Amino acid sequence: MARDVNDTLVFVRVVQEGSFTAAAHALQMPKTTVSRRVLELEKYVGAQLLRRTTRKLSLTEAGAIYFEQCRGIGATLEAAEGAVHKLRDGPRGWLRVTMPYSFGVDWFAPLLPGFRARYPEVRLEILASHATLDLVQDEIDLALRLGELPDSSLVARRLASFPSGAFASPAYLKRAGVPAVPEDLRNHHTLALHQARRDVGYVWPLRKDGGKPRGYLIDPVLVASDPALLHAALRGGEGISLAMELSMAADLKARRLVRVLPQWIGPPQELNALSPRERMPSPKVQAFIGYLKEQLRFEADTGPVPAQAGNWRR
Repeated sequence: MARDVNDTLVFVRVVQEGSFTAAAHALQMPKTTVSRRVLELEKYVGAQLLRRTTRKLSLTEAGAIYFEQCRGIGATLEAAEGAVHKLRDGPRGWLRVTMPYSFGVDWFAPLLPGFRARYPEVRLEILASHATLDLVQDEIDLALRLGELPDSSLVARRLASFPSGAFASPAYLKRAGVPAVPEDLRNHHTLALHQARRDVGYVWPLRKDGGKPRGYLIDPVLVASDPALLHAALRGGEGISLAMELSMAADLKARRLVRVLPQWIGPPQELNALSPRERMPSPKVQAFIGYLKEQLRFEADTGPVPAQAGNWRR
């Protein structure tokens, strides 16, 4: 006979209510069903648990032992269901998020106090890394990624698209000259992200006046996986870098950097939130994404879509 824990729960309620009739009313099931479930439980354990008389029910010795061991099961299940309902009803609990180091330091860290103030019951664990982590195996709720996405089984929710361009310091341009066309970049010191590497070398896709992007080969003197490292070298006059305009705004205003090849536009850098396909977004994940959109004024959400690789043209 197969084990059914519901039989145990019914037995516990019968004892607590004092009769089959009262238990049937509390459980909202027919009295015959309640009686049958207790009988099936007794067959399973191989002992009589209740003495049935016309006036009252009483526990046998085996029934008293069984009831004492099982009386807490119902309360435990109710508490567990209550905890799940609380999670479902509002943002709370630990939220594990992985994001690029530079994004975490430059953009998210200043927003952290506001997020904590609005959602005090959400606890954050931030994994700052460019590494491709296994969200399921590493128990990560959400991954924030900038740039192209590799083909994967993850679901990508596009949060924003940031324009990019070429930048350099006035000191570097005074020393090396100002490029007039993208082809001139081959004769300059360039600073590139590792992601710009293609089969033919390092490529910057640039377009002019709404035209189609064209890939221009560069010969970088510095390659890094994180734009924060390139940004520091850029300010130090090491060369020309392709970067998001938003990240350069403060340096442009302070005239520490200037725009190079202003008529040429780099590829937009998309910010995506990745999550496992089979996982339903929890309130804490939804709250986190919503807060980022609000504070960084992201574009309207386009909805979950499968993560796909970008279609580059060289």
